Amino acid sequence: MKDGSPQHPAPPISSIPPWHWGWSAALAAIVVITAAFRYALPLRDGDIWFHMLYGKYFLEHHTLIADHTIFSWTPSDNDTIYCNWLPDIFLYLLHKTTGLVGLFAFRYACLAVLVLGCFLFARRLRVATHPMTWFFCLLAVIMAYTGIWEKPEILSFTLMTLTAWNWWHIRSQGDQAWKNCYLFPLIMLVWVNSHGGFIFGCIFLLLIWLGEMANTWLSRPGNALSPRLRKHLTIALTMAACSIFLTPYGFRYPWQLLHRLLHTEETLSSFGTIGAYRSPLDFEYAYGLILCADLAILLLGLLSLRNLKKMEWSSLLTNLTFALLYTRFYRTTFYWAPVFLFSALPLIAMNPVISPGWRHARLGSRLLPIMLLTFAISLSGFVLYKGYVYPEKYTWMGFGIGELINPVEEAAYIKKYFPRARIGNTYGQGAYLLWELWPDNKVFIDARHFPFQKWIEQYWTFAHGKNIKALIDQYPCDLWCIGLHEATVYSWFLASQDWKLAFCGKNSAVFVRNTIALPPGAPIFSPSIASSKSQLSGLDALSFAVNIQEWSVAEQILDGMRHNFIWPAQKEFTQKAEIFTAGMKAYHGQDYGRAVALLGSIYPEVIKNDRAYAVSLINLSAKAWEEQQGALARELNQKAWDIRPGYYVCLYNAGAMDWYDWRTLTSLKDATPPSKDGKKISEGDPDQWRLALQDFIKIAPRTHATTPYLEDAQAMLLGTFGNRPDLMLPP
Repeated sequence: MKDGSPQHPAPPISSIPPWHWGWSAALAAIVVITAAFRYALPLRDGDIWFHMLYGKYFLEHHTLIADHTIFSWTPSDNDTIYCNWLPDIFLYLLHKTTGLVGLFAFRYACLAVLVLGCFLFARRLRVATHPMTWFFCLLAVIMAYTGIWEKPEILSFTLMTLTAWNWWHIRSQGDQAWKNCYLFPLIMLVWVNSHGGFIFGCIFLLLIWLGEMANTWLSRPGNALSPRLRKHLTIALTMAACSIFLTPYGFRYPWQLLHRLLHTEETLSSFGTIGAYRSPLDFEYAYGLILCADLAILLLGLLSLRNLKKMEWSSLLTNLTFALLYTRFYRTTFYWAPVFLFSALPLIAMNPVISPGWRHARLGSRLLPIMLLTFAISLSGFVLYKGYVYPEKYTWMGFGIGELINPVEEAAYIKKYFPRARIGNTYGQGAYLLWELWPDNKVFIDARHFPFQKWIEQYWTFAHGKNIKALIDQYPCDLWCIGLHEATVYSWFLASQDWKLAFCGKNSAVFVRNTIALPPGAPIFSPSIASSKSQLSGLDALSFAVNIQEWSVAEQILDGMRHNFIWPAQKEFTQKAEIFTAGMKAYHGQDYGRAVALLGSIYPEVIKNDRAYAVSLINLSAKAWEEQQGALARELNQKAWDIRPGYYVCLYNAGAMDWYDWRTLTSLKDATPPSKDGKKISEGDPDQWRLALQDFIKIAPRTHATTPYLEDAQAMLLGTFGNRPDLMLPP
């Protein structure tokens, strides 16, 4: 090697005997077991369906540019460039030839790239039998969780792994690895045609180039690459930069992506509606991501202190940048995993982890593998236990199709009985419906998101239970497929005179217009509705059943939950589901006191119908008001308001009660003797009741039931109302 090129790290030389290979074998086995079970998951994301459909479209139409507008009947556009043609075609062909098994195998193959890369690189550095190597690999496997999805994003994880491995291989081998520099443009060429995450690959390559320049100017001799290798690196990175324009869209694709990544108001608004763009710090349990990040930072810091004189800037810059991304967005956490892993292994190889000069070095050397194995077993056990008992929403430890946004039975029902109906659907259900029904039928909206930018805010308002009728009137259709987790939306359909329930599966409820006849002999409830593999999915189905008072179906679902979920925490959840069912029975039986007691004991952890709880509180509040218990009436009304902020019934009741008290105090004011300090009894805040009644008049629906209360509110504001008002009851 030439002078200035980093030398191949030699194995640590000390009086401390090397560790037995059995320690690293045990830790490696824990890595494999953890990877095997942690990533034994169903298809979590509905995006896979439209990606495979795009792949089919590309092959059938002999193009690499999709027409985004042909898959839905609502307004859509081609303004957004979406360059995923390579994985879309691959995933479609893989699924076509191997089915779901092939998709799950591909998931494990991508994860194996990280583990195999760790082994090969560690062997090159002569630290493959070092116990810390495999503990770091375990951390990286857990930290990669958000990247192991069956969609193009998994290629971003794989290509980031190859990019990180290639860079630290170049640094460890010096001039011998000059050819590896030219892997960067090849990787980037594949990446830019696979997933928008290539932008993070560009950031990584820029950081390593800046790091090498800093190594040349600021670091000790031997930390920087040789001038010859730097030249090859600069040429290769220039080629990689040029390769991002080699897509069917040319320069327009990276330019648009860069523009949309900027923090414009539109981008921030979009980020606010999608959970994947939240910080992992926002989650109560982020699937072990925060714990592993803390351990990674601690161990990297300790190793860096041991190798302070040999630290180099590319490792520092990349770890700082991607660790920051890790904490900023849940969706970008996986990018740091390979960066951390492959930058840590050379630090293990440079110097002994335990200084030979330490007087307790031999004892420390014996304890280190024991401690690491203990930590590894504990960490793996913790992550696997959480993954089994408290899995990510609507998933489980096992395979299959996730139950949150994949309406499998519902799509089959629509395809069989209403193949030509104009379909309305909630956001999450669209991708699977698209996969099953297109081209014979089109969807209302789906998880692609970007073709619907011009009106998607209107949809989000609809999904939150506002302006539902306005949207349905604007986009008339024959049938709606509503996810069972969208309780606010399906409750509107249940209450509407224009719609009726046609079918309910584990995932969604299908409603058709009242003017459309239901197919004779078709079931209303799926026979498998009680066999959910996810407790949350079961709770959604249970909530729907009790809302329509199908108590026999509710009991079947509870029986299924009792049978399928046997861990103590799961049993506790099932018991709360039973309490919820009993509370809803009391609510429908107008036993509001019992309903409040039962529903209040599980709110908000399990309760799926906050309207029933709020309505029960309002009825008790009205009863207390009739019995002259004003303080209790206000307390109950306030609880109902806390549960359903902005509810117009609570507004009227609060305003009416405060108006009555204000009027009473006002009439007594002149007859009240002065207090000792010369002041009279306070009239309170006269604006509070006025504001409540004014807001009520603004937002209350104009119906036959609300008309008398609207008139009373107006009379109170004008000073023409003279009686003690009755409180309003929900319709």
